[in-house]
Amino acid sequence: MTDTATSSPAGTPLPSSAAEVLAGLTARPLGETSPSIYDTGRVNTLAPWLPNAGGRLRFLMSAQKADGTWGGPDGYAVIPTLSAVEALLNAGCREDVSAAEQGRLAGAAHRGLSALWSLLHRNDPARLPDTVAAELIAPALTAEVNAHLDRLASSPVSGLDAWSGGARLERPPGSAPQSLAKAREHLRVSGNAPVKLWHSLEVMGDLARAARSVVPAGGAVSCSPAATAAWLGSPPMDEPASIAYLESAGADHGGALPGIFPLYGFERIWVIATLLGAGLDVSVSGSLVTQLETTLDAGAMGGAPGLPPDADTTSAALATLARLGRPRDPARLWEFELDDHFCCWVGERTPSPTANAHVLEAFAEHVARASGDTGRHRAAIVKIVRWLADAQRRDGSWTDKWHASAYYATAHCALALDLVDRDDVVRRAVEWTLATQNADGSWGRWGGTSEETAYAIHILLRTRPGRADPRTRRAAARGHAFMRAEDPERHPALWQDKELYAPLAICRAVRLAALHIAQAAGLPSGE
Repeated sequence: MTDTATSSPAGTPLPSSAAEVLAGLTARPLGETSPSIYDTGRVNTLAPWLPNAGGRLRFLMSAQKADGTWGGPDGYAVIPTLSAVEALLNAGCREDVSAAEQGRLAGAAHRGLSALWSLLHRNDPARLPDTVAAELIAPALTAEVNAHLDRLASSPVSGLDAWSGGARLERPPGSAPQSLAKAREHLRVSGNAPVKLWHSLEVMGDLARAARSVVPAGGAVSCSPAATAAWLGSPPMDEPASIAYLESAGADHGGALPGIFPLYGFERIWVIATLLGAGLDVSVSGSLVTQLETTLDAGAMGGAPGLPPDADTTSAALATLARLGRPRDPARLWEFELDDHFCCWVGERTPSPTANAHVLEAFAEHVARASGDTGRHRAAIVKIVRWLADAQRRDGSWTDKWHASAYYATAHCALALDLVDRDDVVRRAVEWTLATQNADGSWGRWGGTSEETAYAIHILLRTRPGRADPRTRRAAARGHAFMRAEDPERHPALWQDKELYAPLAICRAVRLAALHIAQAAGLPSGE
């Protein structure tokens, strides 16, 4: 079919496009994600023995923005810019660097240092966003950059003359240097790093090398190239699987490294759940379903091997299997239950509304199908609904630590609450969505994006209050037109790990799901 009402912009029917996304989960079994400034910089410093250092440096220099920063806007620029600047300063000190290359490195480092000075020394210094381990990474990296600046005071470098007078960067607001010192002391004395710190093991400095409590999975330390490089040390330990992991992690990006790799458990669940939730008639590979069942039957799931089990991935997997007609007992979620909500994992710093929304969906699916006693599940649903309603912001939106955009969190929370008939709360989310549409029909935190516009369409067309509001049809049609005009492969980094990133298969699925929802509602590309 090539009718534009049922096809993607390229003329491919949406079910076929969705099938291609699903096929990609098997064709690229380790997952597909954007490259990371932070991890590329860290690996270049921590693993100078790893081939293609030149490729990593070229990536860093090409990714620098006109204002001298790397990464996202304002506070989201701090950690990737610190990492890139440290890597450039470190590389410029090596004896095998030519004078011309040293000049290019110094120029990029100078622009980055100037940008950091502006971000951190203004009257309202940029605050750290709630990215993974930001409170530990920021003071660790600031100290490393300041150590380079101290050396410049005694050993000036051409192109960095402005920094040879003893300048030092302030720690970003939100840094926790005392927590970092405490964690390092614990590792120094015991030799053990808590599992929740494995993903950011690189903040432990030289103590990370061969930390005896760390157990790599498939060579990777908690799916993190930076953590794996820190654990291997320099020169590297004789750990062929971990060395091979770092080499393979950079294969898709010319040497640049992703921030989380592999990510296939999380990726597969989110893609399948997104397509099924939108009502797309797709066939999910039996092998993918069996892998989900096998992993879930062994206990609570993490996003990928080596990541700690979490309620978010576990509940999303449970709800997805239930919708595929392969339900599982959600008892493994009880380990995440707290007094008034569910934690994403035990000991987390900040709670996650979207994780609670997914737990709510898993319990709602179970209650709808179960024949036995569901009293505890119903009580948990009441508790989560109350907590989510309290977590809703005054404007009707939600925010979450896993995504920079409120449209992601609001869509997931509104859809979950719609399952349990909380129209009053969902209606406020619909009002916020209508009120925040851009003039071009898009939605977005920093300008319109297809992904964020897709979440808005989910809110407007998949919830009862949205469908009942006569204003939503025109708003959704304008969003639909924006999405169809956008490059389908443009996926700005909006998801939060140690910095912003884009899980590409999930972004494609979110877009296709919204296009299908709009078309199923009979919307043309504009009204």
